[in-house]
Amino acid sequence: MRSISRKFQVSFIVAVFAIAGLASCSKDNEAEVIVPQIVAPGLKDGKDTIYIGDSRVLSPQLAEVKNPTFLWLVNGVQVSTDSTYTFTAAERGDYTISYKIISGNALATYYYRIKVLGKFENGFFLVNEGQYGKENGDVNFYRNGEDSVYQYVFKRNNPGKQLGQTTDYGAIYKNKLYLVSKQGAFVVADPGTMKETGRIDQLPAFANSFCGVNSSTGLIGTADGVYPVNLQTLALGTKLAGVTGQVGGMVAAEGYIIVMSETQGMVALNNTDLSVAKILGPADVGFTRTPDGTVWAARNNMLFAINANNLKMDTVTVPFPVYGAWGAWNAGMLSASTIENAVFIGKTNAWGAGGREVYKYAVGNPNSLNAPFVTIPAGREMYGAGVRYNPGNNTIVVTDVKSGYGDNYKDNTLYIYDASSGSLKKSVNFMGFFFPAMPLFN
Repeated sequence: MRSISRKFQVSFIVAVFAIAGLASCSKDNEAEVIVPQIVAPGLKDGKDTIYIGDSRVLSPQLAEVKNPTFLWLVNGVQVSTDSTYTFTAAERGDYTISYKIISGNALATYYYRIKVLGKFENGFFLVNEGQYGKENGDVNFYRNGEDSVYQYVFKRNNPGKQLGQTTDYGAIYKNKLYLVSKQGAFVVADPGTMKETGRIDQLPAFANSFCGVNSSTGLIGTADGVYPVNLQTLALGTKLAGVTGQVGGMVAAEGYIIVMSETQGMVALNNTDLSVAKILGPADVGFTRTPDGTVWAARNNMLFAINANNLKMDTVTVPFPVYGAWGAWNAGMLSASTIENAVFIGKTNAWGAGGREVYKYAVGNPNSLNAPFVTIPAGREMYGAGVRYNPGNNTIVVTDVKSGYGDNYKDNTLYIYDASSGSLKKSVNFMGFFFPAMPLFN
């Protein structure tokens, strides 16, 4: 048994049952036992990771087999008696597939281990504005390690449905994906399958952002203040009295929700009753959080560090202006690491777009801002909130378009950089008038 296991590097159990000569102690009367051999399982190491909807044909190669019968079980439940078995992934989970072959007077067994992920679990989303006046927003998906971008994954998984116009923001909260469009529907979907689970067809004002408060309450930032939404029923509440003007970024921080208003500046709300706790001052870009709990925002040459416990604020001088985009709001190029106290800043033009450089501010070290951390190639420019830290693999994701106008905007590139060294790990070019709004991680 051990020599067979070493030779083929497969793990199987052979049970031998003598069916003749049991009444005699004489070796001459014993029946010959022929052990079936699983030469190769047909699946490397008997293990695989696949996605919902995928299939794997399991067809072991055999030797020393005579008049065999077969049995397949999935997690202990019999599913087939054929010589091969096709496993089709219907639900997420871990599956043990048992293969048994009975040949003559012996039995051999092999165990396969297959992990099933959601279609959109092993990678990240690219939320897209869409081409205004011609095509509504949608979502693309990049699967880790691949060299292509899956396009229009919302539309493809929800036939007959679409997002609103200029989809500028997405958030994943308590395993639900919230997609915000400036005009039209506010949509909720399953981030594993991209199947829509609910929507509000029309909001009271142009919408910019979403922030989860608790399992039953969320906030929608609009061009006319903040509206609470019941996350169970999607019933929209009355506009919050304490926040006025256009609202952009929002973040949940300890006992507060910090909201960015174009007219009031940063407004801290008590997360218990959503009343105003404190107005912190003006800002244009934000929010993001470092592992020490600090909330970060920016305006002009200032980076604001907000203590989430007591709302005290410190200011860090940045050697270049950090612009917002209130005229055509997007979430901004400010994103923090989750494993080190560092903030990544995309250097843009005065309209909060364009630019080729990303800086990494190591908290407490102003010299870290003396030179860019990464620079995208010449002839390209960042777009939307196109700088985001990916906590799943410690990388920086940057999206861009070809510099210029017109058809240049359909020439997109996705870059993935190591967040520790700044080295380029992957670049993927893809075509289409997507107008990328922001990367979003599941």
